Amino acid sequence: MAERPLKLLMVLQPPDGGAAEQVLRLSLGAAQAGHDVTVAGPAQASMRPRLEAAGLRFVALPIVGSMVAPKEDVGTLRRLSRLLAQGGFDLVHTHAQKAGVIGRVAALRAGVPALYTPHSFVYRTQLVRPRRSAQARFLFGRTVERALGRGSAAIVAVAEEERQAAIADSIAPPERVHTILNGVACDASAEPDRELLAFRGDGPLLGLVSTLRDQKGLPTLLDALELLHSRGELPRFAIVGNGPLWGEVRERLDAGPLGDRVLLLPFGDRVEPYLAALDAFVLPSYWEGLPLAVLEAMCMGLPVVASAVGGTPEAVIEGETGLLVEPGNVVALAERLATIAQDAEGRARMGRAAREAAQARFGIERMVSETLDLYGRVAATSVTGST
Repeated sequence: MAERPLKLLMVLQPPDGGAAEQVLRLSLGAAQAGHDVTVAGPAQASMRPRLEAAGLRFVALPIVGSMVAPKEDVGTLRRLSRLLAQGGFDLVHTHAQKAGVIGRVAALRAGVPALYTPHSFVYRTQLVRPRRSAQARFLFGRTVERALGRGSAAIVAVAEEERQAAIADSIAPPERVHTILNGVACDASAEPDRELLAFRGDGPLLGLVSTLRDQKGLPTLLDALELLHSRGELPRFAIVGNGPLWGEVRERLDAGPLGDRVLLLPFGDRVEPYLAALDAFVLPSYWEGLPLAVLEAMCMGLPVVASAVGGTPEAVIEGETGLLVEPGNVVALAERLATIAQDAEGRARMGRAAREAAQARFGIERMVSETLDLYGRVAATSVTGST
C-alpha cells in the first residue's frame, strides 16, 4: 500500500468492456483509499457517469482503437502532454494498447513513471485474426511493445499466462512484469431477469453475457448451436449484450433455425439479473486476458464453458469450475454445451466450486490492494531515483 496519498492518472482507450470496468473499480478503490484520481479516456466511456457521480474527475480524449489514427493520436498526445504538464501527477497507469502507447509516450516526455496493463496484448491476437496483414501487424505491435516496455515503470498482467508471455517476448525485464489478477464483486441475491426466466421455461438455460465483438467467438457459438439443433440436442440459449456484431447476430438468428431456441437481448444496467437466470455460462472467445465475464459468472455460482485462451484456464479449471474447449472448434464446443446441459448434478457441483474460487482468488479488494501496493513501490523507487 502506498505510504502517502498519490495523485494518479488513469488513461484508457476502450469505451466499454472489461478494461473499462476494471479502470472503474480500480479508480473507485484508489479514491476510497485516499488517493487523488483522474481518469482520461473516450468521451463516451460507459463508466464515465459512475466515476463522475463518485466525485472523480474525467477528462475526455479523442482516443480511438485503430492501430494507427494519426489525427486522433496526435490530438490525444497533445492533450495528455498538457494534462501531465499541469497536473503534478505521481504516476500514470495506462490501460489497453492505444492508451498504453500514447499514455506512456506522454508520461516519458513529462518524466512521470508509467504503468501499463495491456488487458491482453493486442499484438498476440493478430495471428488469430483472418487477414493478410496479420504477420506484419504482429511484428509491428511486438516491436512497439518492446520499445515502450523498456521505459515503463511496470507492466501489469491480468493473468500469469500474460506475464509469462510478456517475459518470453522480451517486452520488459522480468522484475518489472507483475501479475495482478482481475477482480470482481457480485450481488448473489439479485432477482433473475424476468424475460430470461420466461424464456427459460423448465430449463436448463445456457447463455453468454458480453460485449458482442469479433473477439468473443460468436460465429463459432452460433455454428455449435446449429449443430446441436440438427441433432435435436439444443438447449435454450440466451445471448445478452451490445456491440458491433449485434446486427449480424440478429440477422443470423432471423434467417436460421435457431429463432425459437435462442434469445438475443440488449444489455441493461447490471449483469447479475441475467446471470441469475442462467444455469451455465458460455464464452467461446478467440483471445482473452482474464475475462471479467467469466469471473462474474463464477461469482454468481455458475459453471463456465469457455475457450482455453489467455488466462481463462487460471479461473476455469477443467471439470472443477467448468469445461474448457479449443478456440474455434465448433464440434468440441457443441459437445461441451450438450454435456453441461444434460448434467444437472455436475452443473451444481461446478457452480459451487466456481463461486468459492471467485471469492477466494478474484475479489476486487485483493486486486485494488495489490495494485496500490505496486503504486507505492513504483512511487518510492521514482523518488529514490530522482534524489
